[in-house]
Amino acid sequence: MLDPRTARRVLIVNPFGVGDAIFTMPLAEVLREAGVSRIGFLCNERTVDLIRMDISIDKTYVFNRDRYRKLWKKHPFLFYRKLSAFLSLIKEERYDSMLDLSLGRQYGFFGAILGIRERVGFDYKRRGTFLTRKIRLEGYEGRSVAVTQLDLLDLMKIRKPAQLPRISLNVPESARIESAVFLKKNGWHDSDRFLAVAPGGGRSWGADALYKQWDPERFAAAADEFCLSFTPPLKTLILGDRSEAGLLENVRSRMRTKTLTVSFAPLDQAAALLLRSDALLCNDGGLMHLANALGVKTVSIFGPVDEKVYGPFGGPAPRQVLIRDVPCRPCYAKFHFPPCLHERRCLTEIPVRAAVEALKKIA
Repeated sequence: MLDPRTARRVLIVNPFGVGDAIFTMPLAEVLREAGVSRIGFLCNERTVDLIRMDISIDKTYVFNRDRYRKLWKKHPFLFYRKLSAFLSLIKEERYDSMLDLSLGRQYGFFGAILGIRERVGFDYKRRGTFLTRKIRLEGYEGRSVAVTQLDLLDLMKIRKPAQLPRISLNVPESARIESAVFLKKNGWHDSDRFLAVAPGGGRSWGADALYKQWDPERFAAAADEFCLSFTPPLKTLILGDRSEAGLLENVRSRMRTKTLTVSFAPLDQAAALLLRSDALLCNDGGLMHLANALGVKTVSIFGPVDEKVYGPFGGPAPRQVLIRDVPCRPCYAKFHFPPCLHERRCLTEIPVRAAVEALKKIA
């Protein structure tokens, strides 16, 4: 076991989505407080802008798994050459320790061949073969993912904090300017107030994403009723990624208040837009966690997922989490979503009025 006073350089690995990356960010905060002088973070291309906003992280590595798979199919030599160059960049930093949140084998193997002596992570389905210190894990349950991940610090002899530390995100000035220019081009003024709405989420669920999403007509009705209760009425900004453009337009087409849709903004620009908003009405998803980390008020809607485990955590912003306490929820457990036999009742039974009242509570 390395003495924490000498383990000065740590690589964190989390190749998953926005929410997953934010759950891992408290680890970086604790490591910095513990005196670690160099913190790297290996992520995917979807989260790189987010990771670069975390002021506790010194170096970011982007691993595009799909690109490497294509290279392997095209020609194994090209794959090995590209992978070798990528790993060489990591080796240059001479990391002493790795915190592997990937739940797989390959990153622990990478750490071993790079000579990272202490490789700490979760042993999920006995995939922690190349980890030197590990905790068995069947799934996140009972408490926040962020709290469970902090348990790994015990294996590094680093003291855990009594409560989750606040994440330190710095939205670049360039992103703030670009977001302001976008709003101005669309006829919005600096003095305009607006509600942000994120009706998507659940990209990692693929075809099952619908089971995490409140209905578009309900988002439109709740946003309209809330915005029209102000004089003058609030405007509405509907946010999502490119793959959700159709869904965003579906919501926009149903609304009476003045509305803009944004389905193309990088995460740093989305963060700048969220900072300009009065609040965010959203599903369980990455934008919810981003807004909460930024200190933006949120009203989030949870269906099959346990809000005590995957819900917003820490941070100073007021927030409301809406659930329907039906007997079958939460049904998502141990990283598995069973077939829904109840026609999404955990979502369809959450009324528009509940969302409007929750927004008014935090307004």
